[in-house]
Amino acid sequence: MTGIAFTFGVFVGLLIQLPVITLPTNDPRDGVSFHIEELKAGHLIDGQNELNNVLDTSNTQDDKGKIVDQFQPAGHRKQLSISNPLSSLRPSRHGVVFARNNGTSDYIEPNTLQTGRIINHYQDQKQSKGSLHQDGLTKDTQAKITNADLNVVSPENIVSEIFWTKNVEDMCPSGFNNGDHTSWKDKVNSVKIVKMGEGCGRMQNRMLTFRDASKACARYRLNTDQMQGEIYSYYLSKLLKIANVPPSSLKLLDSKSDQWLSVRPEIANAQWPDDRVIIVTKWIDNLKPSFIPPEFRGEDKNLYPSSELGKKSKDSLCDLLQWSDLIIFDYLTGNLDRVVNNMFNKQWNDQMMNSPAHNLERSTSGALIFLDNESGLFHGYRLLEKYSSYHKSLLNSLCVFRKSTASEIERLHLSGSIGDELHKLFTDNEQFHRYIPKIPRKNIQVLQQRVDDIYNQIQRCRTKFS
Repeated sequence: MTGIAFTFGVFVGLLIQLPVITLPTNDPRDGVSFHIEELKAGHLIDGQNELNNVLDTSNTQDDKGKIVDQFQPAGHRKQLSISNPLSSLRPSRHGVVFARNNGTSDYIEPNTLQTGRIINHYQDQKQSKGSLHQDGLTKDTQAKITNADLNVVSPENIVSEIFWTKNVEDMCPSGFNNGDHTSWKDKVNSVKIVKMGEGCGRMQNRMLTFRDASKACARYRLNTDQMQGEIYSYYLSKLLKIANVPPSSLKLLDSKSDQWLSVRPEIANAQWPDDRVIIVTKWIDNLKPSFIPPEFRGEDKNLYPSSELGKKSKDSLCDLLQWSDLIIFDYLTGNLDRVVNNMFNKQWNDQMMNSPAHNLERSTSGALIFLDNESGLFHGYRLLEKYSSYHKSLLNSLCVFRKSTASEIERLHLSGSIGDELHKLFTDNEQFHRYIPKIPRKNIQVLQQRVDDIYNQIQRCRTKFS
């Protein structure tokens, strides 16, 4: 009797182990099946109730996305076969691990499962007619899930007229906010600098390390308009509520002050004179190269509202959301040292558009970081005649916009006040603003005209797609 009870206990213990969703595939990349395992606070979850947080087994009438709701023992885990992984998964309040049998895995964040990396793995997969009956299970055991459960994948939940929806914005990284700017400015003004060295772009720049171990890139230039371009471009991004430019602040160099005392010899070696202003920009760790999306690579490039957006993964949608801001930002500043750099050099290297974009990096959160904007508003404007066709082709390819960005463009078009507003934002926030000359009237006129160009593009897109 004791032996029977023990055996029964072991059997029950096996049944309540973590559910594993097995996704059969013939993916030629590794020839293995895939599993999704749900995690909660770092621990495995067991039981039917937790699985229901991932899978909806309600009775609907869509035949395109069938799953099996009957479990069968498989070693020490329960299994659930899915005929169509693209339409059978729904968001969970927990993240999931997308794990291959070969030991590699991906993490899909909570509430973004339906547009997570799993779609990338399966978007090209062809489902066979017999795939509804994996593992010997019959039609009687099948439940159904519809795309209504996937509340962001369907095109109508991605774009509303010509604007990204709140659903898309909410699932994407938010970038830098006003709090980040304020805390950075406070640090630049007060926290002691304990280390200074190379490793931050051009040879005149220096990497600074603060007492709290955070880092900054200090930009020193003899050329005033490069300093103007960098700092005014940063404040232009804030005026437009574009959150991808790292916090920056002006700092007046004073090697005799306590803040700089530990690095006084390094200041001398760098040949930085006192009473010169530098730009101190927040250093972002662990950046990776970012590539130009397919929508902007070819001669027929376009980002329009279409059903094709419903096939995009969450990561791809978030990239496109941020690229819609990047194209506007670089058009306004006349930046020729980012995407235009790739486009111009394509005449010598036909693979340039497949290479990483210049001065554009990706953070660990997936946010795109718009780096090195010193050519904006000044040097870039002097060369508009040579490079304007590249900027124009990118702008003409864009017909999906972040609503807040488009609203600012419309407001600044109607008011005609971008020069005054930009100067006020800069002077209100920078203690040492008097060390940086104002933007010349001619440049302001060019900037206002480019605001008007973008406004007109938005109106053309409204007419075409609304």
